[in-house]
Amino acid sequence: MAIFIFIIIHWYASLFFQSVFHHRYAAHGHFTMSKFWERFFYIGCFITQGSSYISAYTYGLMHRLHHANTDKPEDPHSPHNNPNPFLMMWTTRNNYFKLYIGETDAADKYKKIFPTGLHSTE
Repeated sequence: MAIFIFIIIHWYASLFFQSVFHHRYAAHGHFTMSKFWERFFYIGCFITQGSSYISAYTYGLMHRLHHANTDKPEDPHSPHNNPNPFLMMWTTRNNYFKLYIGETDAADKYKKIFPTGLHSTE
């Protein structure tokens, strides 16, 4: 029973950190954080997401591109571009990685107003 409770707590902690740090903070800029809280949430995301952790800056950039191009060919992860869900996830992974390493660039308007500590080169 204890392992089941641990898994549930871990799952919800992962959802919490992802939602607050990656989505609300990095992608949408709903609020500001001090450097301490940025690091706290980064560590929380890293611990709860483990090997599936992704860059908050790149997540935010890709999410902004998604909102700007929803269900168009430029959308980095639209089910309309790949009706097969596994192919869509693979394409999303490739698009994320290309943004992360700088192979794909995004317009400056999507890079503005990112929290200072989130850029992948910092």
